[in-house]
Amino acid sequence: MADTDNITRRGINAVESIFLGMNWKFREQPISDYGIDAHVEPCGPDGSPTGQLIALQIKSGASYFKKQGSDYVFRGNARHLRYWRNHVLPVFIILHDPETNLTLWQRIDHHLVHEGRNGRWSITIPTTQTLDTSSADYIRNGIASDPASVRRFRLALDLPLIREIAARSIKENIFLTIDEWVNKTLNFRETKVTFGDPNAEPEYTVDTWLPQGELNELMAEYFPWLDYEYEHEIEDGSGEVEGHTLRVELNELGTGLLTVETFVEEGKEVGTLEPWYEDQSDSIVERYGSDDDWDRN
Repeated sequence: MADTDNITRRGINAVESIFLGMNWKFREQPISDYGIDAHVEPCGPDGSPTGQLIALQIKSGASYFKKQGSDYVFRGNARHLRYWRNHVLPVFIILHDPETNLTLWQRIDHHLVHEGRNGRWSITIPTTQTLDTSSADYIRNGIASDPASVRRFRLALDLPLIREIAARSIKENIFLTIDEWVNKTLNFRETKVTFGDPNAEPEYTVDTWLPQGELNELMAEYFPWLDYEYEHEIEDGSGEVEGHTLRVELNELGTGLLTVETFVEEGKEVGTLEPWYEDQSDSIVERYGSDDDWDRN
């Protein structure tokens, strides 16, 4: 029978090695066994810490790798879930199998947790979520990799540009110019944002990498908050790159997001409530009678 402490230690060491290989700080939390085994922190290019702390719960052993369909599922108890949900840091569950050296990750996020009876709960961990450099951005930003989490995070990142487009579209037309590399597998590379004159120098450049896609797919992926119409095509003469210029404006998603953000930042102005009986005096008399009627009774 395998030594449980040995399996746990091998898991922690393996996870530490992965994060150190990604140039992250790894700080084990051995004092309390209440659901957080380590804190990790990404470092800048010069090796200095960034202050972006992430909490990890590390589970080591083949017994934690239970398949449900094509993915794995982790099951936990109510005590840990309550603690993780109230934690000030983003919490990630890390599974490590010492026999195969497979290490997977998942963000503990309320919309990914499936709650059952008697405080039991489960969370799906996709087989594709291997802990390596490809997962660094998700963990650094404290998000899961499911489509809903990615969309929510992208909208938060897009908010400053959405605000500027809203402000400047009152007086100026807004244009996107999208470069398409005709003979490349990764055909869309970047999108330039200009205000007023579509041929002006771009004020923003957005990385919009989309393999073998179409313009409509790119807009749905990167700019779901814009309505657009085709303005004109630009050719560079080489036959390698085509530019597509679109005239754009905020759609209902964009304006709705600004409305929500304004409420979050400023709250709602307190209104006034007129006395209900002033506008309904006639109906009150009809229903209950006048003061004279009450006196006679």
